[in-house]
Amino acid sequence: MRASPPSLLVRTLSVTVIGVALVLSLIFIVLSVNTRRQVRRNVAATLESTQRVVAELESLRQRQLQAQAAILIENPTLKAAVETYAAEAGFVDDGHRIDLVATVDNELRKLAAYVDADVILLVDHQNQALAAVGRLASQWPRGARADFTIHPVSPLASDGILHAADRVYRSAWVDVRLQDRAIGRLYVSTLISDTYASDLGHIANAQIAVVDGGRVISGTLSAAAARDFDRVVAARHHEGTADLNGESFAFRRLVTVGDVSFYALGSIDALSRAATTAALRTLALVGLGAMLLGFAGSVWLAQTIARPIGQLSKSIEELAATHDLRDPLAASGTSRELDALTDTFNGLMLSLSTAERATDAAYTGAIRALAAALDARDPYTAGHSERVSVLAVAIGQTLRLDAGALEVLRLGALLHDIGKIGVPDAVLRKPGPLTEAEQQQIRQHPALGARILRSVPFLAPHIPIVELHHERPDGRGYPYGLVSEATPLAARIVHVADAYDAMTSARAYRAARSDTAALAELWRCAGSEFEAAIVGALARSHRELAQLDALDPVDDAAPAMADLVPSAYQPADRLV
Repeated sequence: MRASPPSLLVRTLSVTVIGVALVLSLIFIVLSVNTRRQVRRNVAATLESTQRVVAELESLRQRQLQAQAAILIENPTLKAAVETYAAEAGFVDDGHRIDLVATVDNELRKLAAYVDADVILLVDHQNQALAAVGRLASQWPRGARADFTIHPVSPLASDGILHAADRVYRSAWVDVRLQDRAIGRLYVSTLISDTYASDLGHIANAQIAVVDGGRVISGTLSAAAARDFDRVVAARHHEGTADLNGESFAFRRLVTVGDVSFYALGSIDALSRAATTAALRTLALVGLGAMLLGFAGSVWLAQTIARPIGQLSKSIEELAATHDLRDPLAASGTSRELDALTDTFNGLMLSLSTAERATDAAYTGAIRALAAALDARDPYTAGHSERVSVLAVAIGQTLRLDAGALEVLRLGALLHDIGKIGVPDAVLRKPGPLTEAEQQQIRQHPALGARILRSVPFLAPHIPIVELHHERPDGRGYPYGLVSEATPLAARIVHVADAYDAMTSARAYRAARSDTAALAELWRCAGSEFEAAIVGALARSHRELAQLDALDPVDDAAPAMADLVPSAYQPADRLV
């Protein structure tokens, strides 16, 4: 008996289902190819953005290491210890030489707490280790020859890669010089480890591989993927795609430091799977509406993908042109992939801004540490630099200085007496009047402070305050005898704040003077030793002296301030 043919409904349904299935399969194949291509472009764009961010971060890291090394080696006590070793090591017995090395080691350990590094190494001109501090310092025993090689970022650079045994470090260095002769070198180094790569990967939102000598030495890849990537690196490819442990990755070399290269990798397969899953859900809805609805849906889908990509590209171009990182890019809300890309880009920009703020905080911390180290030498001047900074900023606000000028004034006031590091304790802490020779010694501190700061580029704006805060309007100040406005305004402000705090603080040779008496003396010397407008700004800004506002020199009451000064007061009090 012949089998009955299927009903028209079944046949129609079968043809429709098969036709729709074929169309959907074709569309799925096309969309899969397009999606993978788009994902590849997205990953490439992300890695390109990552490359710029990482390059900037490495540049910031380089400047921070160089600044830390420069600040350490300019410490007077450490430098003196190294110079003593260089001068005496060749003429003394082994016991005395060991004592000289121990002195250098002790001085370096006092400063190490202010530096974020895995190892700080100080060697002499023969590459003998004088001191090594940090969690990895045991690799360089004190007094033994320091065995390592360095690869600078360029022939004349003072930073790069340091190889020691089986470890690789990101390092910056600075020579210790005695007159025109190099007597040693200080290295500040951070270990390039899996943790280092992981931190970089967290910032870049990508897999990281660190390559040295054609092989992966650290990173966030699995061991099998790292072995596969070794073959890619050996072929000298710097960007492209590669199959690593059965998974497709896009990769790009981010930055090269010395002989070490940093690569970022993004998984194309992982992003493609997510995109393909979303496409399948869309196609299922399109299939229920038949081929025409599927076609319309495909056109709509293409438009919804292309339009936000164009908007995102335009926003990134505008951001690149303006360099304004304050406002994040707005998510389009049309697809998870685009929103994820937008969020990734915003995260990278936020990481860059955070790194810049962290560097600024480190600079400010270093300045405060220098001021605190100076104040700690004399219990009678403890907190002096901080108080002068507060007073100077209050005066500047009263004079309506802008925010940038106030910041320079604040940090410059903190550093104004940094040159006293070079003044002997016997002079600095002497409990009585100074001799003429001692006065000459202590008057060297502005010029000495300026010399110290000139070796640290980011402190350049504060040098005029440090060097000129003892100049006077009448030209009888030091070190240059500048007259009136030849001295910068910031230095004139610190001069008044410094004198006021000195008079109102107790010393071993005299008691602290009252606010009223100190201000009266400032008014008495206004026009000769101090600028009257700045003294008036101090009076208006000081909360405890608010009632003395009426004593501005433009008022007839101003001369009466002299009546508030005790007859025994002599202006010869040391204000330096």
